[in-house]
Amino acid sequence: MDPSRKNRLVLLVALVILWIMLTGSLEPVSVVAGLLVSVLIVRLTWRPLLLGIRRVGGHTAHPLKIKPLEAFKMLPRFFYDILKASAEVALIAIRPRISIRPGIVRVDSHLKNKTALVFLSNYITLTPGTLTVDIDTSHHQIYIHSLDLDSLDAQGVREDVALLEGRLGRVLE
Repeated sequence: MDPSRKNRLVLLVALVILWIMLTGSLEPVSVVAGLLVSVLIVRLTWRPLLLGIRRVGGHTAHPLKIKPLEAFKMLPRFFYDILKASAEVALIAIRPRISIRPGIVRVDSHLKNKTALVFLSNYITLTPGTLTVDIDTSHHQIYIHSLDLDSLDAQGVREDVALLEGRLGRVLE
C-alpha cells in the first residue's frame, strides 16, 4: 500500500474513532453517519492540506508522512502538557493578587512544511496560557502570546517550542 493511501486510511480511521467517542454511540446508523462524514472530510481536505510538495518561504517542503505510532506515543505528553498548563493558569486565577506579565514572543521554527507549522501552532494554542498570534511562513516564525512571562521567560518559551518541534517532527516529517 502506498504511503499516501495508508495515511488517508489512518486519518479516516482516526476520524471515525473520534466520531464514536464524541457521539458516544455504537448504533449502526450513527457509525455509518460518522463514516460518511469522515470520508467526506478526508476527500475534501486531503489534497489541499496533506498531499503534494509545498513551498513555504524559499524552501520546498516534502509531503507529510504521518507516523501513527509516533503520534500515539505523543498523546500522553500532550495530555500532560494540557493538564500542567491548566493547573498553572488556575493557580494564577485564584491568587488573591494577580501579578502577571503577558507578552508576545517570536520563535523561529525549523519546520519547513506549512501543515506541520499549523499543527505546531494549534498545539501551542491548545495549551492554556499560550496562544499563537501569527505565523510567518516565509521566515518560519511563530508569534506566541504567553500569559505570564515571569514564570517562563522568552527563552524558556523558545526552548519549549523547540521540544514540541522535535516531537512533532518525529510524527509528521
